[in-house]
Amino acid sequence: MRWTKADTTQYLPEKQYIDTVLIPLVPFDPSADEEMVKHAFQRELNQVFSNLIENEYRGRIFLAPDYNYLNGSNESEVERLNRWISKFQEQPFHHVFLFTFDSKWKRYESHLNGQLLWVPGLQSGNIQSTETQSFVKEQAHQINELIQSYW
Repeated sequence: MRWTKADTTQYLPEKQYIDTVLIPLVPFDPSADEEMVKHAFQRELNQVFSNLIENEYRGRIFLAPDYNYLNGSNESEVERLNRWISKFQEQPFHHVFLFTFDSKWKRYESHLNGQLLWVPGLQSGNIQSTETQSFVKEQAHQINELIQSYW
């Protein structure tokens, strides 16, 4: 289920059966020209991954809107992200997964109120290329297995 009107309308009466939320973590820095293309590619890749995972577990996972943060400010973002997580836990989601390609979140993993799913992703490329699609499918399969291990 996704953060859309149709899916949230369907989610509300069935929420006791949907116990997992996936929150994509997406870096953003409009002031760093050299990073913009990289961050845009990571966002696209994150969307593809998140959608594959949500499709695999439709009716069990709720795909939250992207959590956007300024690149390089992970330490100050921990508190803000934990507030976000607490709002989702009120629904109640028992399992909170945070999905990112940003390795900087690993330093703060123990301070997060959710399970960090960090994938060392591609830094650039063509989202439509055979290599990228193959990478996405293989990594998504492994992430699906990891998510299942928490259930």
